[in-house]
Amino acid sequence: MVAVISAEGDIDASNAEAVTEYTLQQATSCRGLIFDLIGLNFFAAEGFSALHRISVNCARSSTIWTIVPGVAASRVLAICDPESSLPRADTISAALLMCTDQLLLRRPGHPWR
Repeated sequence: MVAVISAEGDIDASNAEAVTEYTLQQATSCRGLIFDLIGLNFFAAEGFSALHRISVNCARSSTIWTIVPGVAASRVLAICDPESSLPRADTISAALLMCTDQLLLRRPGHPWR
């Protein structure tokens, strides 16, 4: 199962921890996660810290994940992650395709595994 979590409004110091905890809780019950940030008006540096923590936890649990950043998060990612080390896609459809492809590659018996 691939979960889609959408955030709207702002992610800043007042709610970044809550967003992180909620996202990590959801990630434990799925094989893929899409974090949709298109609806954000503001994305603070604390949001980037949240994304980094989510990335580390997804790697530990072998959960495939990607970000759909939108305008607000893209500005911060351009500064904090200029080499695009965090997975991202332009649309939810593209993110779903990325997750699905990676999950298929992990299937036992897949010729590219």
